Amino acid sequence: MRYLRDLTRRPSIRLLAASALVIGVGGGTMAASSAGAADPCSTTAFTAGGCSVTGTATLNPGSLGIEAPAQSWTPTLNGANQEVVGTAASFTAQDATGSGAGWNVTAVATQFTGPETTAPNTLAATGTLVFNGSASSETTGATPGNVCAPLTTCTVASPSVGLPVDFTQDGATPETLFNAGTGSGMGNIVIGTTAAPAAWWLNVPASATADTYTSTITLTIASGPGT
Repeated sequence: MRYLRDLTRRPSIRLLAASALVIGVGGGTMAASSAGAADPCSTTAFTAGGCSVTGTATLNPGSLGIEAPAQSWTPTLNGANQEVVGTAASFTAQDATGSGAGWNVTAVATQFTGPETTAPNTLAATGTLVFNGSASSETTGATPGNVCAPLTTCTVASPSVGLPVDFTQDGATPETLFNAGTGSGMGNIVIGTTAAPAAWWLNVPASATADTYTSTITLTIASGPGT
């Protein structure tokens, strides 16, 4: 009799267990669907049929920057006035602001002075240093070309600066060399190309004294096309 009672109980136990399992799965599914309705992309429950998320990309603005190589002139005195173009024919501006506001590059220069400390030789503070967009003429107005820096993309600058620029070499008077109009000049821009270089001219008088002269030329970039 005990054996028969055991046999009759076992199917009931299995059936109850199976019923509990079905109820458990059904309850879980209902809970997930309920969570999905309240939160289409919950991170704590799965949503049947998929869900939608919002992707946000925040591009933080960078800054303006300028990079320029050293400049040199090595004429040989010959008893005549000379106009000599410098060795470096380009410099690079960087606009990583993402503003499209444009920018302008200015420069100040000190007087060319020899190394002697007590009574150094000097070149004239005016009429000595000239910036132009031509390596063949110091006086004919020309605008330096501009291109994207190698291996980069950019929005090339649309300049509107009148050249040539004849520096007052007092270390304080700024001269505008180049600018980028609104909506242009975004990225890394090389100013000065083979056809239209950023040319620095040195005027050497016939009466100049042989010496090694130096001038500090400081380039500055600022937001806006300038004047």
